[in-house]
Amino acid sequence: MGATIVRRRPDQSGAKNGNWKGGRSIASNGYMLVKVGFDHHLADVRGYAYEHRLVAERILGRRLRPGEQVHHINSNKTDNRVENLEITSGIAHHRLRHRKHLDRRLPGEANPSVACACGCGVVFLKFDRYGRPRRYVSGHNQRKRHEHHED
Repeated sequence: MGATIVRRRPDQSGAKNGNWKGGRSIASNGYMLVKVGFDHHLADVRGYAYEHRLVAERILGRRLRPGEQVHHINSNKTDNRVENLEITSGIAHHRLRHRKHLDRRLPGEANPSVACACGCGVVFLKFDRYGRPRRYVSGHNQRKRHEHHED
C-alpha cells in the first residue's frame, strides 16, 4: 500500500483557507514571518520573509547589502517597530550589541597604561590580549608583594 497524497485545492489557499492567519507567523527561531510571495528577493521557499528585514529595507530605502544585520534593540524578536531596529554593517558589529561582558575592550578601543592596583608602581596595559581588563601585574602575588614592602 502506498502513502496517500493529499493535494491542496487552489481555491483553498491564502485567505480562502480556514487556517489563514493573515500571512503572518512566528518561525521556530522566534522571528516574525510575513507572506510576501515567491518572487520577492527576501522570500524563502514558502514565499515568506523575515519581517524585521523587510522593515529595515523600508528604513534604508534600499535592499540590505550582503552581510548587513538587523538588531532588535529590546531583544524582542517579534517587535519590529522602526524605533526598535538597528541596522549593523556586519555580524561582528551585531554581536557587539549582544555582548554580555561589557567590561571587555571593544575592537578599535584604546588600550591605556594603568598602574598596578596594589600600589607597587608597576605600569602595564589595562587590557590583556583577549580584551579582558587587568588590575594587577600578570602572575603578581599580592600578599608576597605587600610582605616585601613591609621589610
